Amino acid sequence: MPRIMTIWLPRWPVQRRLGERPELRAVPVFVCRRERRGVMTIVSWAWALPPRLESPRSRRSSAPRIPPGMSLAEGMAVLALAHGSRACHMAEVDSDDPAADRAALERLARQCRRFAPIVALEDAERPECIHLDVTGTAGFFGGEASLVRTAAWTLAAHGIHARVAIADTPGASWAAAHHAERLGQPHAPPFHRRRRFVVVSPGEQATALAALPAAALRLEADVLTILGEVGIDSIGGVLKLSRNSLAARFPPTLAIRLSQFTGSRAEPLMPTFGEALPQAAHACDVPVSLREMDADSIAAVLERLVGQCMAELMARGQGITALQVRFEPYAGVGDRGTCPPVVIDVGLYRPTVAVRHVVELVRLRMARVRMPREIEGIAVEVVAAAPALCRQRTLFSGASSGASESAAAEVGMLFDRLAGRLGAKAVVEPHLVRDAQPEHAWMGMPPAGGASRASATQTRLAAPAERRPSWLFPRPVVLDVVAVVSAATDAGRPPVRFRHGGQVHDVAAAHGPERIETAWWRGPIVRRDYYVVETQTGGRFWIFRRLKDGGWFLHGVFA
Repeated sequence: MPRIMTIWLPRWPVQRRLGERPELRAVPVFVCRRERRGVMTIVSWAWALPPRLESPRSRRSSAPRIPPGMSLAEGMAVLALAHGSRACHMAEVDSDDPAADRAALERLARQCRRFAPIVALEDAERPECIHLDVTGTAGFFGGEASLVRTAAWTLAAHGIHARVAIADTPGASWAAAHHAERLGQPHAPPFHRRRRFVVVSPGEQATALAALPAAALRLEADVLTILGEVGIDSIGGVLKLSRNSLAARFPPTLAIRLSQFTGSRAEPLMPTFGEALPQAAHACDVPVSLREMDADSIAAVLERLVGQCMAELMARGQGITALQVRFEPYAGVGDRGTCPPVVIDVGLYRPTVAVRHVVELVRLRMARVRMPREIEGIAVEVVAAAPALCRQRTLFSGASSGASESAAAEVGMLFDRLAGRLGAKAVVEPHLVRDAQPEHAWMGMPPAGGASRASATQTRLAAPAERRPSWLFPRPVVLDVVAVVSAATDAGRPPVRFRHGGQVHDVAAAHGPERIETAWWRGPIVRRDYYVVETQTGGRFWIFRRLKDGGWFLHGVFA
């Protein structure tokens, strides 16, 4: 019997934008499309990091319910009732882009081939699910329960929230993934449930999913309305209907979806990706031991496979931006079905056509993973590609322009090597964000390309200039105050002498205060009065007084 794994990505349009712009996690995000007469309709919305509330009960009661299809004005009103009008001013509204959403989902589906070779998107106008045929691959991951857990947490490690389920048919796994939190108790058969993932035992979908709503059969609104009129609101109620009743009283869609759910009607997984990306594989005649195979031999095989993929991309004028390498381990007679493939993902900051550079990145990643003892083959697949920037030099082009282009390419390769050695999350550059609390007014983001970097620089230059030190401590340091003015007049004035770095500093001049306060929805309110103080030795420090208890802190040093 086939087994299908469904990966559901709730609110995928918002998740895609949060992955591209992590700073949006702190604000409500609305993805809307413009209807006739200028009405904005909500396609999807989410608030990844909402304000913390006092108790879980108040958190549940104040969670706004904004379904798709609601107008933006109504959605803002619901958000204001739950979190105040300030949340509406913070909200980010973006235009709907179904083509970009689908393209990003296709790239993610290609990366999910590490779990199964047959991968397809759900047949929907706006897909949010990925179907995988795991009939013969679940054993490589230690069983179906281990596979769904691995899939969910692998995506979570990349900042993607997913619900994963395995069942006999795509319809049953789709229903289980959308209602994983409702499926019984953690240890009650036939379920193996762990929050975000669930496994439905073979042949048990009819009884296991009977309590789910009828909408879990992927029915249209008009069919659900007809079912509601006759008092049927669950899958179990639909299953009790006879074939004559289905044919006489309901649209044919209901019978089709029901037969797909039970498996009596085939629903093959057809990959519906856009432009096919190249892939290459090398199968070993006999299992090869990696201990006996030197690094140069592995690099030669990788160069040949990557070169085959690169030749096809160069004919299109494209370069590699993401690559996946899979080492198929050899499973002995006693270990058959217990050795998952070793997958290495390589991402680049800019498209490249340099084969050796890509192979070097793969070798750097190989040093950070546990390789199998013996392998049966190596597969290379291009996950994402983009137009390669190839600029022809003119006869009278200056040396400075050529040097700058070469330097930019070398910097991009350096970023790739650092990410391969240290990890993609370890190579970041600071980006300024608007935040009242100085230590939270920046965030580390992956280095951007030339165009993105220029736009980011323009954004920083356009921001209003403020008196900020060139060196900001990660956390404010408690200031050792030696002397202040008289107690009757020291309210709101900085100290006249303090100790820092083993030296005593006498304050010659002070500028301020600059009051900084955070809003109530961020938790405990932070209220500070900042001063720029100049010492008699020429030093300039950024200190503040905490209004809660009057304590003094050092936050930065001016150059």
